[in-house]
Amino acid sequence: MHPIHPMIVHFPIALLLASWLFDLLALRWRGKQFRETSLSLLVLGVLAAAVAVVTGHFAEEAVEHAGNIPKQAIETHEELAFAVLWVYVGLLGLRLMSYWGVMRERPALVLGLGLAGSLLLVVASYFGGDLVYRYGAGVIPR
Repeated sequence: MHPIHPMIVHFPIALLLASWLFDLLALRWRGKQFRETSLSLLVLGVLAAAVAVVTGHFAEEAVEHAGNIPKQAIETHEELAFAVLWVYVGLLGLRLMSYWGVMRERPALVLGLGLAGSLLLVVASYFGGDLVYRYGAGVIPR
C-alpha cells in the first residue's frame, strides 16, 4: 500500500493549529474576520483529521504485519489521534452552535478547548514521528 498517511497528517496539524491561532487573534482584535477564518480552518482541519485517522488505520494494518514495531507504541499514537479528533469535533460543534445562533459565543471555552486540542495534537504528532524515526514504521529497509 502506498504510504498516504504521512502525506495527509501534515494538513490537519497545520489547519487545526492555525485555527487556534486565529481564535487568539480574534480575542485580541475582536474582528469577525478572524473568527470566521478560524471556523473555516477548523472545518477543514476536522475533515483532514478524519482522513488522517482513516489512513492511519490502514497504515497501522501494514505496520503490524511487519511485526517489528511495538504494539504499545502504535496504540499510544492511535489513542492520542482519536482523542485529538474528538476534542476538535466537540470544538467544531460548539463553534457551529455559536455561529448558527443556537447559543451565545463562549471565547474562554473555545480557547480552552483549542489549547487542549492543540497540546494533544502536538503530543500525538510526536508519537507518530517516534513510530517512524525510532522504530522505522513504514520505512523500507535498505
